[in-house]
Amino acid sequence: MIEFRWGTATDVGRVRSANQDQLLTVDPVFVVADGMGGHNGGEVAAAIAVDEMAKVGVVRTLDELSEAVQVANREIVDRSKLEPGLRGMGTTLVALVGMTTGDVSRLGVANVGDSRLYLRGADELVQVTEDHTLVEALVRDGRLTAEEALDHPQRNIVTRALGIDDKVLVDTWELAPVAGDRYLLCSDGLFNELTPAEILAMLRDIDDPSEAAVSLVNGACDAGGRDNVTVVIVDVVEIDRDDDAAGTTVDDVPADRVVSTRKAVPDSVLRVDPPVATGPNDPHPDEILVDRRSSSSFFTWRLGLFVATVLLVLGILASSVVAYARSAYFVGIDGETVVIYRGRPDGVLWFDPTLEEPLTLTVSELDSDDLDDVAGGVEFDTLDEARAYADVLLERAATDDP
Repeated sequence: MIEFRWGTATDVGRVRSANQDQLLTVDPVFVVADGMGGHNGGEVAAAIAVDEMAKVGVVRTLDELSEAVQVANREIVDRSKLEPGLRGMGTTLVALVGMTTGDVSRLGVANVGDSRLYLRGADELVQVTEDHTLVEALVRDGRLTAEEALDHPQRNIVTRALGIDDKVLVDTWELAPVAGDRYLLCSDGLFNELTPAEILAMLRDIDDPSEAAVSLVNGACDAGGRDNVTVVIVDVVEIDRDDDAAGTTVDDVPADRVVSTRKAVPDSVLRVDPPVATGPNDPHPDEILVDRRSSSSFFTWRLGLFVATVLLVLGILASSVVAYARSAYFVGIDGETVVIYRGRPDGVLWFDPTLEEPLTLTVSELDSDDLDDVAGGVEFDTLDEARAYADVLLERAATDDP
């Protein structure tokens, strides 16, 4: 078992009207979630995430930790389906959890999005997690330098978040706990305002974790406070097990803490293409750009096949209606004249009959029986049959003419 002490602070910042960040400190589970989405969706998504993580209980393996994040993701997705007003909401999540694996104590780390976990080193601030952002992917692909990424206008576009798909990709790490280590969980509102050197100085100079957390948040707000700022500082105080698997001490290099790393997707397939826009219509900070190559797409080939089949059936039905509507002729009346129409007497759906041929015969020349028949339309399968009937009417009219 690992004994921790911790401190927290959060602030809405100087620009935003609401704080969509959430944090959780239920020993030994520590979480920061940075919500995103319209209206209050981000706040709701982040709240669901920390509520679900609060139910985790004892964690023994990274698989259990990853599954807990999946459960939180499904809860957010289900909620957004029930409430259309929350559709599109999502949240990042970074978690640090004390794990007991057999007789060995470990720290489990889970990350989705661009909230971060840092380890305070002797003279450096070590970022343990990797950001799931557009610029991080571009840096990884060699299309952007780390320096260019710092001021990139789309640096806050995340490529992974809870609440977007039914299954989320979760990166996890297993770390060896070392008494004296200090960890920092934070939302991007901190590291987008303060440099690593400024963060390290506060973590190193202020012993009390609560005071250090408040100092960091105040520093970020004073530096601009363009986003919500949330900080959770976790100190490893004591370990009551003989954890000599890694054999590390607080003075050893931070990399020695890493026992194992599990990437949900290999780096080689995490390529993303940058959006074209670079002007005032650039995506708002914290906008979600789902990496379609690393998650399921809404427009799948199955959906495309279904749409094509439906369109084909509708096309066949429409062709059949047209053929039926236009395949007959009838002798009818147009004003005072007897004529031959093409089509059906009452039309079919939106296909009305059209005038095919006028006859040299007026309505007044018909006898009462022929007039009744023609007024309702006398149908024939072919134009020749209609013409033959017209000839009969003409002959009968001539015969009846005194």
